[in-house]
Amino acid sequence: MKRDNNRVDFARSVYCLMPSLFDVEVVSVSAVAMPNLDRLSRCCHRGESPALSIGQVLQQALGLDQHNDFPEGALRYAGLGGDPGSAVWARLQPVHFRPDRDRLLVFPLEGASAVPPSGLIDRLNSHFKEDGYHFVSLNGEWFVRFACPVAAVTSSLSEARRKGVEEAMPHGSDAGLLKRLLTEMQMLLAQMVHTGQQALFNGFWISGLGSLESIDDLSNHLQIIGDSPLLDGLRQWMGQNQISMQEMELSRPAVVFTESRAEIAVAEAELLFGHLLAVLRGRKSRKLVIADESGHSLVYKRPLVYPFWRKGGWRSLLEAEIEAGLQNQQGMM
Repeated sequence: MKRDNNRVDFARSVYCLMPSLFDVEVVSVSAVAMPNLDRLSRCCHRGESPALSIGQVLQQALGLDQHNDFPEGALRYAGLGGDPGSAVWARLQPVHFRPDRDRLLVFPLEGASAVPPSGLIDRLNSHFKEDGYHFVSLNGEWFVRFACPVAAVTSSLSEARRKGVEEAMPHGSDAGLLKRLLTEMQMLLAQMVHTGQQALFNGFWISGLGSLESIDDLSNHLQIIGDSPLLDGLRQWMGQNQISMQEMELSRPAVVFTESRAEIAVAEAELLFGHLLAVLRGRKSRKLVIADESGHSLVYKRPLVYPFWRKGGWRSLLEAEIEAGLQNQQGMM
């Protein structure tokens, strides 16, 4: 994975990572009035934005080494109320693996389909005890703690969906250890499924490997705005208080991210962009980047109107981009 070329100028940007805004089905059925988003659709232009996960966005914005993992597992665990200490943690996400001809596809699971078989965590901790792995479930999220440092780099689940499982697998000197861990977890899950039962939950995806000690020297210049256990943990680690969209200072760089359900995320975006459009008007020191984790992005720099796009608003903008081949509708879901 070449990360050196995936650079964004965060020093002069308000960077909003909001996947729901690029989901045509979500936006089309949303009951939220969207005058600010519709206005943006007539003022933005398509930007050359790299495909970045929220971990990679924060890693770049904070000036951290791109060749290492961002310790999302440890930060999320802290944001949910756990104590990661100085140990190495990783996030585990319930997924469904499905073969597709000569490749392996992976799909995220939510709700009832992501509920593990009864007794799974005890089974995992017993099986991997001698390896020094300890599994924890907190507020519905899964994590694994390693007794020793692990020299590997992982990829986000969104990256695995975009690139394919094989290309997104962990790499590095200890990558084999993580691959064996994923394989044996799949085998244990398969053994716990009753005969004749087809379970969607047939594996885990591992990402966000690292300890909080790897990000020990962070400055407080970056504004972190949004609702997410990851952001909560990062704010705790940096000694920041949570701030609202209205409290954002345009003199400082900012990253906005939300894990709210799609309908709520659209409503939150409408409020955010209403505030930003009001304060950005006439200023050239900040640009507004709206992106998802697949690299789809739109950029607002100043209040220009692009008449060659449809005037129906944000929904029509997305539909027109799909027709033009600028976006892959299936890749956004």
